[in-house]
Amino acid sequence: MQALAQLRSVSRVARSQRPGRTTAVRTMAFVNSKQEQLCGQARKFVETWGSVASKGIDAAKKELSDMIADDCTFKADGVLYTDDLKGKAAILHALEREHGTYEHSTYYPVGMAADDQHNTAFVGVAWEYKNVGPLRSGAQPSGKTSRGFSIKQLTFHPSSGQLVESRVNRQMTAEEQQELLQPGTKCQPADVFGDVLPKLSGGAQQAAEQKPPVDDADFAGRMSNSLMTWVHCWSSDADLDQLDKVLDPSLMAYDAYGLHASADKPERDGHAVSMMGRDDARAAIAGLHKKFTDRNKLLAFAVNPDQRVAFDHWRGEAKGRDSDARFETEG
Repeated sequence: MQALAQLRSVSRVARSQRPGRTTAVRTMAFVNSKQEQLCGQARKFVETWGSVASKGIDAAKKELSDMIADDCTFKADGVLYTDDLKGKAAILHALEREHGTYEHSTYYPVGMAADDQHNTAFVGVAWEYKNVGPLRSGAQPSGKTSRGFSIKQLTFHPSSGQLVESRVNRQMTAEEQQELLQPGTKCQPADVFGDVLPKLSGGAQQAAEQKPPVDDADFAGRMSNSLMTWVHCWSSDADLDQLDKVLDPSLMAYDAYGLHASADKPERDGHAVSMMGRDDARAAIAGLHKKFTDRNKLLAFAVNPDQRVAFDHWRGEAKGRDSDARFETEG
């Protein structure tokens, strides 16, 4: 699983500090009606995907069939899926297989934002899965329950509104950790329910269907600028002094997959974090730049100022400074 170890920050949620907020907490904010529409489409898809336990597989498949384009592609994450799923039939078969293996006792959106320039919505999903069916290896179900977090990037057709592409990064279940990792690999994933969700405005509540007045455009702009700077700073030609302007000193970068070497630093052990504080982040990026020439490109992003969260999709190309090693990272 060397590819897993090379993943830098595949499931990343950037947070910004917002002191002095005194108004009532809201769980959604839209800059324009297009973003509102995209978030509504994404919410409906996510909730329907997780509704098999209540509606039954046939009803869920029928509803999803109307939402998914015939030529839709589910992009492989390189961890749980190594090949893309192409076409509606393959995607609906994956739904049936997923729910046959894991009962979705909890599955709801906790954060959402839209990038209307790319007809894309990002959704953070909290889930609890109970292993009720045979695993890929043929092993019998454990009956255990795992809980975690997924980040979905859903792209819709601008005319039909159907889903044309999906990218998902999901934390592994306990059974997947056993199946996919080499024996003896230390896996210490972040407890998103305990560590991250309470820090979102609105806590772990579902992303409610609200239409608040738009009063956060300036803050959304500052969030966007901070995110773009953060992503660019991973490129080896970046000025890392810019990090002082966009990272809070108390930054915590949680390790979703649990494979970063947190045990190498005793103060991190038990916390499942890959970076603690602005100085730690700078040191980590500077260390990467010493080993590689890296070029990062931001492909899509969206911000939600009321929850103080930003989602991004990036791709990096790196080359070893003292070797011919080349690789790509994406998240």
